[in-house]
Amino acid sequence: MSGHIKSPSYALVEPYNLLKFSVYHFDFYRFFDQNEWADSGFREYFEQKQSVCLVEWPEKAGALLPLADVHASLSYHEVSGRRVELKAQTPTGHWLLQQLENK
Repeated sequence: MSGHIKSPSYALVEPYNLLKFSVYHFDFYRFFDQNEWADSGFREYFEQKQSVCLVEWPEKAGALLPLADVHASLSYHEVSGRRVELKAQTPTGHWLLQQLENK
């Protein structure tokens, strides 16, 4: 891959429009108060049926952020390099992870 990759750290959100749905990559690192999320107008992104919202630093939005369907944790693993742990937190999340297992 070559070219410029946008960092959501500066824009707070980077949208990616795909054929069947949209992906929104949020980075709330620069939020200092959970009310900044409430004032940002981002709630509408999380209410869209055909969207996937990926959030870095969700704790910066506090309890105002809707519960994630799937929580992803990234960590370093000595053998494989990186490790991703996915945990379902809603019925939709359980369904999504089951779809991944069936692939």
